[in-house]
Amino acid sequence: MTEEMVRADNVHKSFGSLEVLKGIDLVVRSGEVCCVLGPSGSGKSTFLRCVNHLEKINAGKIFVDGDLIGYHERGGKLHEMKDSDVAKQRRAIGMVFQRFNLFPHMTTLQNVMEAPCRVKRENKSEVRDRAAALLERVGLGSKIDAYPGMLSGGEQQRVAIARALAMRPKLMLFDEPTSALDPELVGEVLDVMKDLARDGMTMLVVTHEIGFAREVGDNVVFMDGGVVVEQGAPAEIIGNPKHERTKAFLSKVL
Repeated sequence: MTEEMVRADNVHKSFGSLEVLKGIDLVVRSGEVCCVLGPSGSGKSTFLRCVNHLEKINAGKIFVDGDLIGYHERGGKLHEMKDSDVAKQRRAIGMVFQRFNLFPHMTTLQNVMEAPCRVKRENKSEVRDRAAALLERVGLGSKIDAYPGMLSGGEQQRVAIARALAMRPKLMLFDEPTSALDPELVGEVLDVMKDLARDGMTMLVVTHEIGFAREVGDNVVFMDGGVVVEQGAPAEIIGNPKHERTKAFLSKVL
């Protein structure tokens, strides 16, 4: 494991004529929790999707644990990786989305077991034990036989976190994991994420939960208009922002 888990160098991303990322430079160190704040449309979620090559970048480079993501570099030029090679890279990167995307016809245990068994071809009984332990860890040990439709939104999101952890990722990406939840269910998901942070999981979190960023974040990044406006320790960025755009944003959400 390298000291830098994520490194983005001058990352650009456009959708047609719309330039969404305009040169993102960002480093997340191993074991660090990096929280990305910013208004809707600032490019936060797009950047997160670029980290595991769900979106292809137009310029720049992204590295995860020292490996260039999505491309081979030969003779100073980047060449697109085969889908199978990209899929191998993604195995080490867990991702939790706004929507839970659980398989409705599978129990919680089956949802958590699916990827290690199908993608990694791991031993089924070992995966079952690990999946049960992960569901216990996220507070759902009693719900292993429940189907997603029987769970609250907060419970479904905790299953989604357990599912991502089942692949034993070295990096976890969270794309506004609480934004689709009723307010009273947000805390139970954030508690699981805090527990992961205490265990040293490297996390890149796009969030509107300023309190979580202040309490758990090692590094806070404020994005707007496809650029990183400022970044630093939570006390600096949330407590004493220097840029007028950051001050204006925080004045509306704090």
